[in-house]
Amino acid sequence: MAAKKRRDLRILWSSNGFFTNSGYGVETREILGRLLDDGWIVGHIAFYGLESFPQMMDIPSPKGGQKIKVYPKMAHPYGSDALINCGIDFKAHVIFTMQDVWPLDPNHLRRIKMYIPYVPIDQEPVPPEVIMRLRFANRIITFSRYGQAALEKAGLFSDLILEGTNVNTFKPLDKKKMREKFKLPQDIFLFGVIGANKDNPPRKSYQEMIEAFNIFQKRHPEARMMFHTQQHAPGGFPIIPFAKHLGCNQKIFFIEPVRGTHFFDSEKICQEINAFDVCLHTSQTEGFGLVIIEAQACGVPIIVTRGMSMPELVIEGKTGEIAEVASKRFSPAQGYWVVPSVPSIVEKMEILYKKLHQKNTIAKDCRKWIADNYNIDTIVKEKWIPYLEKLQKKILTPVKKSDKVIFTR
Repeated sequence: MAAKKRRDLRILWSSNGFFTNSGYGVETREILGRLLDDGWIVGHIAFYGLESFPQMMDIPSPKGGQKIKVYPKMAHPYGSDALINCGIDFKAHVIFTMQDVWPLDPNHLRRIKMYIPYVPIDQEPVPPEVIMRLRFANRIITFSRYGQAALEKAGLFSDLILEGTNVNTFKPLDKKKMREKFKLPQDIFLFGVIGANKDNPPRKSYQEMIEAFNIFQKRHPEARMMFHTQQHAPGGFPIIPFAKHLGCNQKIFFIEPVRGTHFFDSEKICQEINAFDVCLHTSQTEGFGLVIIEAQACGVPIIVTRGMSMPELVIEGKTGEIAEVASKRFSPAQGYWVVPSVPSIVEKMEILYKKLHQKNTIAKDCRKWIADNYNIDTIVKEKWIPYLEKLQKKILTPVKKSDKVIFTR
């Protein structure tokens, strides 16, 4: 009989609520559910998605679901004071954050005994405010090779644990049935866009995407575009007015704001993706880009920008295409964002249009690429669990010196 694995480490994880279905929320759900299945003691700070008081919640997991204690944020909007106080309440040995670190209060971070950010790096050089806060970390984990390399250039060591997706949830479905479900015509060539409408100029390059689509649809009248985003987000890009300005608004579909915001979970997103011919994700900045691997897991090719983490998530010419960069812009955070070339996006649209109208193995190649490299089951089993076992051994057998607990990297 196998010996019972040691699972004494108490873990508190701060991110978007696992129930919110944001990118961070989805990844949090997939990781924490599996860790609970494996016997780890896990609590969760939902700095986005929960207000007022802690709750015991049911979190989905491969073994049928688990209970998890979920804390709301406190006074700080991104939960940095909750890291301290909820950490005390939970008796946490280690606190992980899966979020941007630049909004966190350094005065809070310096008070955490064992702080490990699972951090997105989406600009280069890495912004000074990010570097400063990461210096309070006992360890750093990045979730893209790009991020790890960018931190190394800045003089910071980090471990790499890639983000992953649930390949049992995100999988190929019957396109005809999915188009019927979303009341879409069967005889169209559909480009799909899924992402938050933040900033103007838009972080997700919505202007460049629509400009490229406008050129493409004039050559291919059957072309259509579908947006799943907030159409009128404060400070966001005016998607509908811009499409009307170009005269292509009649060829663009939208998920209704209330449905897209509140009633779409991973299963519905999978159904939506399966209605697409091509997914567009030519962002100006990405720490990872979960939709990129979700689309490919569904067998749908993707177009991304040649910048940040995005190129590493695609096999160019096989599972998707990479649009070239037209220019860079220096952000207020003091790092570069990349602006994709509209002619290059159009060129990549044409390449995939041609390939998808010929005999091809794109859907099979997309699925295999993600199943082999970004399967969340494999990532938790082969990366997260060994990482936590080593951490547990070190944290729970500390070396004391001058009444202080010293943790070595």
